[in-house]
Amino acid sequence: MWRASASRSLPRRARARRGVSLLEAVAALAIVGATSAGILATTGAGVRAAERARRAHEASALADETMARIALLSDEALRVLPDSLSGGTFAAPFDEYDWEASVQGDVQVAGLFTVAVSVQWEGGVHSTTTALYRRPVVRANGPSVDQP
Repeated sequence: MWRASASRSLPRRARARRGVSLLEAVAALAIVGATSAGILATTGAGVRAAERARRAHEASALADETMARIALLSDEALRVLPDSLSGGTFAAPFDEYDWEASVQGDVQVAGLFTVAVSVQWEGGVHSTTTALYRRPVVRANGPSVDQP
């Protein structure tokens, strides 16, 4: 039994459309390329955001640690902050972070101090402020911030 091949039984126009044309291949590659570029850009933005978040988290923890060291100071030390607690660079592995701290006494409320800590790194800064209260020494003629 003789069979005609499938290509011979198809009309001439249908035989010409069997393959993928060069134009269709180029269009498909352009679509894949544009989609890939978009995905890579989104992934890159996600990686940069994760890096910024990591840095901010580390800076926040370093600022909290510095704030805790300052909170341990006495009234006298808070009035005149020691150089070792007023600024510097953190030890490795956090040596890419610098910090500054300041303490100001409240002129209206005896024993109240405002503490500000700022941690800087290349491309960013994290600042935090808190209030510390030290019970003032009470003397016969009223409250005083002086230590006996």
